[in-house]
Amino acid sequence: MRVAMLFGQTRPARPEEWHKAAATVADVVDVVAVRELSLPAVRGLPYAGRDPERPHHYQVAVPHGGAMARRVTAGRVGGVLRHEAAECGRFDLLHGHVPGADDLLPRLARSAGLPYVLTEDDPRLFDHPTRPLPGLPLRRARARLYRDAAAVLAVSDALLLRLGELRLPGRHRLVPHPVGPEALPPVPARARISQDPVRVAAAGRFEAYEGWEVLVRAFAGARVKDPRLRLDIIAEGPVELPADIRELIRKCGVAHFVTVRRARGRAEALHTVAHADLFLMASHVESFCVRALDALCCGTPVVGTRTGALPELVGHDGGLLVDPGDAPALGRALAQAAARLSGRRPAALADRTRRRFGTAAVGARLAVVYAEASGRA
Repeated sequence: MRVAMLFGQTRPARPEEWHKAAATVADVVDVVAVRELSLPAVRGLPYAGRDPERPHHYQVAVPHGGAMARRVTAGRVGGVLRHEAAECGRFDLLHGHVPGADDLLPRLARSAGLPYVLTEDDPRLFDHPTRPLPGLPLRRARARLYRDAAAVLAVSDALLLRLGELRLPGRHRLVPHPVGPEALPPVPARARISQDPVRVAAAGRFEAYEGWEVLVRAFAGARVKDPRLRLDIIAEGPVELPADIRELIRKCGVAHFVTVRRARGRAEALHTVAHADLFLMASHVESFCVRALDALCCGTPVVGTRTGALPELVGHDGGLLVDPGDAPALGRALAQAAARLSGRRPAALADRTRRRFGTAAVGARLAVVYAEASGRA
């Protein structure tokens, strides 16, 4: 089976891991929408680039503009797919990721005469003030997109339930984010005594939905109960800790127990998380939460909020969860988790999570969806 996987400019977390999961069961070609090409141009297709080391990975330049630009982009992606089909054979299926590929899928499906499936990963569907629900025109367009899809793949149980609450049409399925085991560090051996500092890691881009005020207040409250706690914040991307959060850390009296560092890539961030005792997050709303997935794959329990896939990820031995926005409850949970560290089994936690959410496990789910969608069930 040949699958064209389409990524708009708004891409899911780690699209390469979606490719690897699908590639366990199909011949996959990636087409990624970008503003400017960073790959060598394809002969005869000046708007498209191709990776010489991964010949089934393409870029398509997206022009500026509105509806006309979207039509042009769909036409360009169609040109890439025809070029690839002429070289290596026809496609059986389109797989797009939403938000991002919304405007590409219907036009391409009609022009190519192919069915499509889409992965839904839009946290705005939960309608939180930090990520409000899209307006009515966009929701109507999303409903049309769903109606014509062979399958709609929600990345978490919470999102799957939300699609039903919003009465969005289509054949809804659960297919979670995959994680590639080859990118993960070994689970470190952890020998500790009760007097050792308790290392707590947190990571993010300091967006409003990540709940940093709640996280700082929770950490300060937990330190009152357990003064061993230390917090290591990993800044993702070229961003600084906001001034209001720095001031809150000072006012809460924990400035000497909080460090902020910028990771030079995912490997460094994973190393920090793998050597932490606990991973702390306070998101108000998530559709999945790949940071928590990473922590659990490193054998580090999560103390966080019941949002996105956290209830599925954490399970019975992966940490503690509280309602979003409740700093005192999150602080109590952090102190409680710190008191339980002697009973941890990091290797077992990492193994369970890696097997459940690895590319092979998610690929098996995709195989069922692809077979049904292409009529080969």
